[in-house]
Amino acid sequence: MKKLRELFNDKDKFLIGAELVTTRGILEQESSSKILKYTKDLIADNRIDWISVTENAGGNIMSAPDGLGKIIQQKNKNSIIHITCKDMNRNALESIAWKYANDGFENLLALSGDYPIDGYSGVAQPVFDLDSVGLIKMLSDMNKGLRVNGRKPNSHIDLDKTDFFLGCAVSPFKTTEAEQMMQYEKLKLKIEAGAAYIIPQLGYDIRKSHELISWLQENKLSIPVIGNIYKLTAGVANLFNKGIIPGCKISDDFLKRINKEKKSEDKGKKYFIDFAAKQYVAFRQMGYKGVYIGGTDKYEDFAAILEKAEELKDSNWLDFVPELTNPAPNEFYYYSQNPETKLSDVKTVNTQITNIKKSNYSKQVSLGYRFNRLVHTLLFNERSPGFRISRLKYKILEKKSFNGLRRFAYFNERMIKAGLFNCRECGDCSLPDITYLCPQSQCAKNQRNGPCGGSSNNRCELSERKKDCIWVKAYSRNRYFNGNNAELLSAKPVIKNNKLNETSGWANYYLGRDHNAYKLINKRKVE
Repeated sequence: MKKLRELFNDKDKFLIGAELVTTRGILEQESSSKILKYTKDLIADNRIDWISVTENAGGNIMSAPDGLGKIIQQKNKNSIIHITCKDMNRNALESIAWKYANDGFENLLALSGDYPIDGYSGVAQPVFDLDSVGLIKMLSDMNKGLRVNGRKPNSHIDLDKTDFFLGCAVSPFKTTEAEQMMQYEKLKLKIEAGAAYIIPQLGYDIRKSHELISWLQENKLSIPVIGNIYKLTAGVANLFNKGIIPGCKISDDFLKRINKEKKSEDKGKKYFIDFAAKQYVAFRQMGYKGVYIGGTDKYEDFAAILEKAEELKDSNWLDFVPELTNPAPNEFYYYSQNPETKLSDVKTVNTQITNIKKSNYSKQVSLGYRFNRLVHTLLFNERSPGFRISRLKYKILEKKSFNGLRRFAYFNERMIKAGLFNCRECGDCSLPDITYLCPQSQCAKNQRNGPCGGSSNNRCELSERKKDCIWVKAYSRNRYFNGNNAELLSAKPVIKNNKLNETSGWANYYLGRDHNAYKLINKRKVE
């Protein structure tokens, strides 16, 4: 069996992956017989290059993915194991990564994960100690060999190198400019952190899928992309349309067509299989490295998609574009539309992006934010006199003889930041990174390296919050002041140091103890 990374490097190979959603319960018992049979049928199909096993998909409670993964592995088939941040802190994530390495699981798909919706005796408390960028960075560092503290003071140990083949997700199916551009920015950060392949989230607009691969080529990001195909049913389509499953999108017009098809004798089954097969052909001909097929729990349906795709393989995928393009009203596209193909015109970026109109972004630029920018320039910019004075002040306050003054300074800081930013005293402050919006208090997943994939129409995926995603606000503020000249996610990945909880974020910043420490180190080198 060729390793999956070897298959990805085979220029002539178009890959086929299958998705398995685990079940809640013991795999060998009768309740799991259906998923076990489906797994064995997929394993037996030599056309399938890998089988991907989800982890608590949709925020539900499921068996750990390595249970099915071991069955796949024992039959000499490649697997991709999903690993998510919602249920485990960084120690647990590292621990499970070592377990996967020991068990021979190399292929991991690193995700932030869906917010929990269930749990024993109530909904589970989400974790999100790391986000997907931080997780990819940690796993990538494990591949290089982690250096950890030894038992003796100032000693260290170099751990064995792992050999993970790391994948990531992105959503090209966002409705608004801010959501879409932040997805692309975060994707860059994931690739820089070590992601080696992309499996996008779900959507049913082939122009958006074409835009993603065009954007990667424009930005010289040579990374394989796998097309995500999910065989629909009318019931699932309604869930996607209502936003009940985060990151999965279906437009109102497409739903109307689906509801017509479900009235057919087979309840639309042939239509859904044909639609999936046309997606397969389109992904293959537009330059995707492969397809990832989900939404089937019977092998017969999976095989039917492959057989229909084989029947259509010589078709011109452009003929399928009208049927496969299903945008929402006022959908944002990064590229203008090519009048002939109805896809992305890669030579023409949307004028909404190139011609900045500050009025489009002014709603999020309050007087308070302008004041915060001024204060940052005067006191927190490393080149400002205010920074040097403040740094000297906090160095003095570190001395034991100034304990009372230090506590008084921290009290003032807490009052100011709680009143202005709803600060939660994490001590490793990301306010300047996110245009003075606190991820600890204002983001359900505490995302510090860009937005998760679950937002819809600028709103947080948790409908009960009824508020805009903070990264949407941050994008607008950044565009208002910086135009096309700066990206929000241009620095190193932010990994919050929890040791700093309930300590002075200002002291930690000025004294180089928080995630910005590398800036001060580089500054000293220049000086």
